Amino acid sequence: SINEDFQISQRKITVSTVAIPKMINKLSAKSFQILGNCQFTLAISLHASNQKIRETIIPSAKSYKIENIIEDCKQYVKDTGRRVSFEYLMLNGVNDKLEHANELSNLLRGFQCHVNLIQYNQIDEVEFQRASLKNLQLFQSQLLNNGIGVTFRKSRGLDKHAACGQLRQSSKPRSSNIDAKL
Repeated sequence: SINEDFQISQRKITVSTVAIPKMINKLSAKSFQILGNCQFTLAISLHASNQKIRETIIPSAKSYKIENIIEDCKQYVKDTGRRVSFEYLMLNGVNDKLEHANELSNLLRGFQCHVNLIQYNQIDEVEFQRASLKNLQLFQSQLLNNGIGVTFRKSRGLDKHAACGQLRQSSKPRSSNIDAKL
């Protein structure tokens, strides 16, 4: 296993995914089977508070309903005792309103999880725009007020167009989604 080969503690490993149906449960089961425990961090690239918005941002999300992702994450927490992190890329006018914060809070309430709000790295090939710092702060405050653990992670790699998985080629055609970028 990677943690034994490189002598890295599982607790220092994060498995990050947009989520594939039925694989969250398989991931924890395989970890228990092979390693005897499951101590890595699971990070889900959620980026939305409901299915419709998520499909707009991540078209491959059509195959895995957001409610099912959350149920599988709740089971993961029960099985492993580890919290789940949710990555949430803030997009201006798409998922950055207080109503989205409240909807996300309702979705995540009741189990051990944490939200990482991420500032979007704007690039030419995608039409999304970065949410304002004010909206980001209001969103973060609303989640906190609703009892959801949240942190704001500043985007890294802006100068190289490498933040948040947005490595790109300047010759790519313009697109209205970021599926391939996540």
